[in-house]
Amino acid sequence: MQTQTTYPLLHRLIHWGLALTMMVMLLTVLLRLGWMEKNHMAAIIHQGLAKIDVMITDKQAVSIAKSIRGVMFQWHIYFGYAVGVFVSARFIYMAKFGLHYPSPFSPQATTKQKFQAWVYWVFYAGVALSVITGLLLKFGPEAIEQQAETIHKLALWYFIPFISLHLAGILVAESGHEKGLVSKMIGG
Repeated sequence: MQTQTTYPLLHRLIHWGLALTMMVMLLTVLLRLGWMEKNHMAAIIHQGLAKIDVMITDKQAVSIAKSIRGVMFQWHIYFGYAVGVFVSARFIYMAKFGLHYPSPFSPQATTKQKFQAWVYWVFYAGVALSVITGLLLKFGPEAIEQQAETIHKLALWYFIPFISLHLAGILVAESGHEKGLVSKMIGG
């Protein structure tokens, strides 16, 4: 990565906006897979109602569970739109002002810079694919819903490794030759 003395305000707003919206998206996904998984919630609903002698079918309990987590899913959709806006702004920003890292194909780039560039390219390709498949799920034809949903759900498998690599890179940079990198991304 090229060493920069400062990051412009627009760069930082796009970075932190994308980071915040992606973290909310990750939280909604993890909640849907864990604590708020529909069958888990249905079992809790069954147990709670059984304590007051109310019996419902499994299907009814799952339906109630889906209704409860429906609000969370709406947040997932709203923040998905925001991710789309921020990633689009990032692409426009990169096209207008250039990359803040060398191209992965640059012969002048070091192996480390090429690796960083590839990580970012794969990340942004994954985010773009997630946004596109999310939009297809919401507005696209029913004929491709199954394929779009499968691809959309795979997003978790690029995002978590990216966060891990990104945080590791920050630690390496801050403990090496790029001290103050986090401060520059916050304050310019």
